[in-house]
Amino acid sequence: MCGAYIGEQARRGQVCERCKAELPRTEQAVIDANSTEMALTEGKPPVKKTMHIERAAAFLFYEKDHPLQQVIHRMKYADQPLIGYELGRQAAIEMQDAEFFDEIDVIVPMPLHPRRLRERGYNQSLYIAQGISEVTGIPVDSTHVTRIKNTPKQALQSGEGRKTNVTDAFAVNHPEQMYHKHILVVDDLITTGETVKSCLRAMRFFRGARFSVFALCKAR
Repeated sequence: MCGAYIGEQARRGQVCERCKAELPRTEQAVIDANSTEMALTEGKPPVKKTMHIERAAAFLFYEKDHPLQQVIHRMKYADQPLIGYELGRQAAIEMQDAEFFDEIDVIVPMPLHPRRLRERGYNQSLYIAQGISEVTGIPVDSTHVTRIKNTPKQALQSGEGRKTNVTDAFAVNHPEQMYHKHILVVDDLITTGETVKSCLRAMRFFRGARFSVFALCKAR
């Protein structure tokens, strides 16, 4: 985040120790009814029960003009997905003590539409998921949920447009293989939560499944 040179031996995507200490952590893994969970459940316990959301948390707060904004931008748009991998690893290391990843069977990264995946060349949420997986040992699955609607960017939408933009944007494959599993859905950035909620609605065909949600960042 500071732009300092950290040496040729540093792993690609690595954050220097000083900046790592200054990451704007949310500590949401130990906070019930945190802002990420409330965004997904709309603050209504019945909705939470219906969607079978066990827990939800973001690792970092995302604010416009904070140095982290440029880091996330480079991760998503400047061919530096290993930033997501490294930050996913760091999140898993720090959130394990809060038992956030306990009893989870599989990690499912939020999918990109095939056209956007071709344009970008990678899915940053998959890299975040792989970083979490390295630390926790939980397998990653990117085959059972697909994005079938190439929607305009959510950041360009406002109000009701964010909800309608992602309606029916996702589909599932071979749902019987995910029955009764505890699934961790991983996203890079949650603002209103509408994209994740749309994905969870598609995953209702995973009978008996429970869901937790991890976001690398939550917009304030």
